[in-house]
Amino acid sequence: MKMYNKIRHMPGRQPDEQKMYQLLMSEQFNTPPYETCDLEDKMALVEQNFWGWMKPRYLLDHRSQTAYEFMDTGFELVTIHDEDINWESLKNLPDDIIERAKKHDGYFPTVVYGFRNGVADVQWQINPDGRYYMDDYGFGMTNDKQIPLWGKIDRAGKVVEKFSYVR
Repeated sequence: MKMYNKIRHMPGRQPDEQKMYQLLMSEQFNTPPYETCDLEDKMALVEQNFWGWMKPRYLLDHRSQTAYEFMDTGFELVTIHDEDINWESLKNLPDDIIERAKKHDGYFPTVVYGFRNGVADVQWQINPDGRYYMDDYGFGMTNDKQIPLWGKIDRAGKVVEKFSYVR
């Protein structure tokens, strides 16, 4: 048994997910650069502002009073693993875009939609539309096409439907 599981089941000790929940519910995480968004079904998302972009950092399960890190400060999607990606759906994409998926790179927009019956849709962009690169005057726009991967997660952020690119 892992040390974590031993700690989790010791009387009088709270699991890490419950401690994280308590911390994320504190005032510190309800002010900028953080923002908490309701995802329905007694779920919420703590987003963090990075250079003007809100990133989905933590899932809050109000029902079990637990929290789970979804994306780290390096923009890696930490609950997504290689086996959670439908690689066949990516086979005709350019190598650099597939590399982003291999790195679980959430640098480009990633959206967790509302929960229903304990499951939420997630759109994970592994390549943005060319407008992403343009400045306020329209300069810098590229011909890139948006490439989103779609999947589903449970209340703990675990993938319940593999991420796939649907053309």
